[in-house]
Amino acid sequence: MSGIESDESMDSVNSLESAVSVETVTFREFRRSDRRYLEDLLYDLWLDNILKNNTKITHGEDFAGLSKVKGLIARDYLLIFLKHSSYSVTAVNPSGIPCGYLLGRCTPRSRGSPRSGYCDAIRCLSASLRQYYDGVILRTTKYGRIYLEHRRDTQRALSTLERSVPAECEGELILFAVRSDIRGKGIGSRLIADFQDYLRRNGCGGYYLCADDYCNTGYYEKHGYMRVASTDVDYKDGRKGMKFHLYVRDL
Repeated sequence: MSGIESDESMDSVNSLESAVSVETVTFREFRRSDRRYLEDLLYDLWLDNILKNNTKITHGEDFAGLSKVKGLIARDYLLIFLKHSSYSVTAVNPSGIPCGYLLGRCTPRSRGSPRSGYCDAIRCLSASLRQYYDGVILRTTKYGRIYLEHRRDTQRALSTLERSVPAECEGELILFAVRSDIRGKGIGSRLIADFQDYLRRNGCGGYYLCADDYCNTGYYEKHGYMRVASTDVDYKDGRKGMKFHLYVRDL
């Protein structure tokens, strides 16, 4: 009986997802309640592979304990993006479940609006405090330490890339993710188009993004983004990690 109920439930889910299209999806400002869904998506798309690849090298096939800290790791990873964002939009399917996200920022806007700058500073401080307390806990676990080392090495690589950003690229696409089961329906294109409109309204002549080897870089190249720089993530033990790439696009 349970197997039959499971199959019927799966058919219902598949039917619902097949009905999702850019016309049926709602695009709204990112909410605090969206965090859990985005944390899960980030973990599935990037963090799981990154952590396990690093662990194979440093600890072998020992993944015990990862499930205990994966939520903490995913939250810390998301906070890195959120605390630098001035633009955040969620795509929500007809059943009310978030299915796509775009976080970005526009430098001219934050320079020109004191209120915006104040709110950005408060948000960044709040996120930094949360990361500090989470970091204390993460340092007590094997996987937490592996993740924190990866975060540090990744941020160093990104800082290197950002030195190559052209002056006219005053916007940044910080995070862009769509659930794999609903890709190809125009949802990602709509998220990008709305973000570009936001940048134009705020005086940005172009924008940039950083993508790693786990991202679909072919998508960006197909849609007119130009790769201008790349760098390796160098780990402290001398290993070469994944590559990060800098893409720019004019508006």
